[in-house]
Amino acid sequence: MTRTVTSKLMALLVALALIGAACGSADDEATDSDTSSEETSAEFGDAEEGLVSADSAAQPELEEEAMEDEEAMEAASDEVAVEQAVDAEEASGLSADQDVDSSTESQRAAAPEDGFFADPPEEESEDAEENNTFQDYGVRPFVETARDPLSTFALDVDTASYSIGREWLNSGAVPPADSVRVEEYLNSFNYDYRAPSEGLNVEADGGPSPYTEGNVIVRVGVQAEQVANAERPDASLTFVVDTSGSMDRANRLELVKASLTRLTQELGSDDTVAIVTYSDNAQVILPPTSVSNEDEIIDAIERLAPTGSTNLEAGLQRGYDLANESFQLGGINRVVLASDGVANVGLIDPDGLARLIREDADRGIHLVTVGVGMGNFNDVVMEQLADQGDGFYAYVNDEREAEKLFSDDLVSTLLTVAIDGKIQVEFNSDVVEEYRLLGFENRAVLDSDFRNDEVDAGELGAGHQVTALYELKVRDGFDQADQIGVAQLRWEDPEERSVRETRLVLTPSMVEDRWSDTDEDFRLAVTVAAFAEILRDSPHTGEISLAQVGEEAQNLASGSGAVQELAELVQRADDIR
Repeated sequence: MTRTVTSKLMALLVALALIGAACGSADDEATDSDTSSEETSAEFGDAEEGLVSADSAAQPELEEEAMEDEEAMEAASDEVAVEQAVDAEEASGLSADQDVDSSTESQRAAAPEDGFFADPPEEESEDAEENNTFQDYGVRPFVETARDPLSTFALDVDTASYSIGREWLNSGAVPPADSVRVEEYLNSFNYDYRAPSEGLNVEADGGPSPYTEGNVIVRVGVQAEQVANAERPDASLTFVVDTSGSMDRANRLELVKASLTRLTQELGSDDTVAIVTYSDNAQVILPPTSVSNEDEIIDAIERLAPTGSTNLEAGLQRGYDLANESFQLGGINRVVLASDGVANVGLIDPDGLARLIREDADRGIHLVTVGVGMGNFNDVVMEQLADQGDGFYAYVNDEREAEKLFSDDLVSTLLTVAIDGKIQVEFNSDVVEEYRLLGFENRAVLDSDFRNDEVDAGELGAGHQVTALYELKVRDGFDQADQIGVAQLRWEDPEERSVRETRLVLTPSMVEDRWSDTDEDFRLAVTVAAFAEILRDSPHTGEISLAQVGEEAQNLASGSGAVQELAELVQRADDIR
C-alpha cells in the first residue's frame, strides 16, 4: 500500500511539475506575443500570475493529503482540478473586466459581428465628388490657316456644365476638369446680340488676347429670333421622371417635383401635360391632361416617390409612346426628362439609348434633359440624349435654376426655331497665321458636311444665344483692307422645313487694339472663357491666374447678379486651389 501510494505520489509530483512548466511557458509566450501593447501585456500578465500563484499555494496541501491515503490523494487531485478551473475562470473574468474598462481594440475586434449587436450596414456615400461620369473631349489645338482655313461645328445651347461647376464650388471643391465645357460656361450668360425677325443672326467683334501677347480674340455671336409666350403654339409636354432609389437623395426628386410644378404653373390652359415615371419599370402616372386642370397635374407630381432600380430605357420608350399619342400637329411636342442620368436596368449604353429617340426627334418630338444631383451622376448620358433628341441639356441645382429654366426662359425651353444649326468660319491665311476655337470639342462637324443636311447638328429655341471665341495669331503688317474671314450659318426652319443660310464678313475694323476699348459683353465672354480654361487645365492659359480672372469679373459685376456670382465663384476656386 505504501509503495503504491509512494509511486502515485511521485507521479503526482511529476504531473504538477509539468503543469508548472506549462504555465511558465504559457506566461513566457503571452509576454512575448503581447510586447506591442504595454498596457494590454500588463493586464494579461497580472491574470496569468494570479493563476500560477494559486497552483503553488495548493501544492503542499496536496502532498500532505496524499501521504495519508490514496483516497485522500485522489480527492485532492480532483480538488486541484476544480481549483484550477475556478482560478482560470476568475482570471479570465478579470481579464475580460479589465478589457471592458480599457476598451482595447483587440477585444472589440473579437466581438460577434452578427445578431442583435451587429454593426449597421454602411450607408451609400452621398459625397458629391464620388461616382460621377464625365468625358474628356480634349482641348482644341492651334491650327495652321494655310493647311486648314475652315472651322466647322454644330451650334450648342447647353448650359449644364456651368451649373455643375457652380454646385461643386459652392460645396467647397473644384469641379472635375472633364466636366468643364467652355461653350456651356459662355452660354450661361446673356449678351446684347441683335435679334432677327426670324431665324438666326450672326455678329462679331474682337480685341487683344489675354493668353498670348500679340494674339487677338474674335467673338462670333449667334442670336435666335424671340417669340413672346402669348404667341407660341400650344404645347404637349410629357414629363419622364426618374423615381429610382438613386433619386432618394437630398436635392433630387424633391427638386424635380418643385421644378415641374413651376413649369406647369407657367403653361397656358390649352397646353397639356402627361407624366411617366420609371424605376424597375415604367408607368403612366398621369395621361395627357389639360393644364386647365392644374391641380390634378400638381397632385400627380406631389405623389412621386423614389423606389427600385433605374430602367431608363423603359422610361424613354413609354414617354415617347405617350408623346406620340398626344402629338399636336403644328404645336410644340416636348419630352422633358428629369434624372441623374443613371441607368442600371435594361439598355444602359448612352449611344444605344440615344438611338431609341432619333426617329421621334426627326418627327418633331424634341427632348429637354434636366440633370439633378451630384454623386452617382451621369453627365454623358444626359448630354448625348439631349443631342440626339434635338433638344438641349440643363442642370438644375436649386429652385432658382428651376425658375430660370421653366419660367424666365420658358419659350426658349419649349419652342425650337432652328434645327440642325451649323457654323463654318473660313479664315484668310494672308491675315491669320493660326487659329484655335475655344470649346465645342464634342460638336465638331466635317468641313465637307457643312451643307450636308443629313448630318445632325444643334437646335436653338426662341431667344437662345450661342457664343464662340477664336484666338488668332495674326501676321505682321497685313493689309487692313483684307478680311479676317467669313462666318456662315446654316439651319433648317422647323415650320417650313426649308434650309436657310446667312453670312458675315469678319474685318480688322471689328477688332479693337486696346482691351479697355472693347465692348463690355466681349470682356465678359473672354473672362468667362478664361475661367473655364483654367478649370479644365487648358495648356493655352499661359500666365493667366484665377486672381486676374476674378478682378476682371468684379470689374464687370456692377448691376449684374449673375456676373457678381461669377466673381464669387472665381474667388472660391482660387481659395480652394
